[in-house]
Amino acid sequence: MELTDVEEPALRRPDDVKVRIAMTGICGTDHKILAGKLDVAGKGTVLGHEGVGTVVETGDAVTRVKPGDRVVINPTQSCGTCRNCRLGAYCYCLHFDDHQVGFTLAGTFAEYYVGTAQYLYPIPDGMSWQVASLIEPLGCSLNSVLKSGLQPHETVLVIGSGAIGLLCQSIARRLGRLTVATEPNAFRRAFAAGIAHHALHPDELTPETIARLTDGKGFDVVIDAVGNQLTTAMDAVAKGGRVVPMGYDDTYRAEIAPTRLIDAGLSIVAAVPLHDAIGPALDFSARLPELARMVTTEVDMADFRDAFESTMGIDPRTGRKVEITSVKAVIRS
Repeated sequence: MELTDVEEPALRRPDDVKVRIAMTGICGTDHKILAGKLDVAGKGTVLGHEGVGTVVETGDAVTRVKPGDRVVINPTQSCGTCRNCRLGAYCYCLHFDDHQVGFTLAGTFAEYYVGTAQYLYPIPDGMSWQVASLIEPLGCSLNSVLKSGLQPHETVLVIGSGAIGLLCQSIARRLGRLTVATEPNAFRRAFAAGIAHHALHPDELTPETIARLTDGKGFDVVIDAVGNQLTTAMDAVAKGGRVVPMGYDDTYRAEIAPTRLIDAGLSIVAAVPLHDAIGPALDFSARLPELARMVTTEVDMADFRDAFESTMGIDPRTGRKVEITSVKAVIRS
């Protein structure tokens, strides 16, 4: 990954909008791309998909936004014409991989972004750029918790306390009875302790601890916010419970006995994409004051390596492991 000059994007269609990017959050999927654990974003692709900014130019057919409007960009786009799209299942577009900002389309680790108006959402007055940059991952997290079917009397385990894990914990704490977090990094574990009811080191998640916290039952919902913890999740889930694999890691494999799923009445809920995650997240964000302190690192584009190092735990210059020192990092454009 390197900082380079590219041609400034221009409007191509009447419904296009040009956005001056204010900042973009670094997502765990960006980490996985750089680590070779997610097979997207070929050479020369501009990364970044959690972008927010100000509209500077619009095509002749655009009426929903105007120059000067602050907007969140929805990076999960689609062809709009295949059978699935015509049924409203845009996240399962038959040409999905061709329409993803920062994966196959030019992303928002850049000064400008150009895309169609339908994927832009106005930012409410009074919302900071920092909170706005969390809306896209909040939408993903909100939908994952809702798709789990979490009920007010149920318990939740969130494995991992990066930004996605913390967002899931924030939501689960408001919707369920008990929320428990795990995280090996001390900085993030301390942050999680201010959100979840309990924040544990993974080594502390013993069968005895699980039994003590859940009255011997196990967790009704377990969310793997890391991407390689399905086995741990299956060990912690209660009979009749649901496991949500949320993190991405193309290199991870897990072995599951189907009879365990049948006999214990377990469900693995992988159908968590939402066909409009941004709108609900904007509405729900007012209930999460902790969003205002979740962005813990901000850097200018020239210092992007520092932001990746603080959240990835790897020095991008040398590949050497370092301590994670941030919950969420954003790159200012």
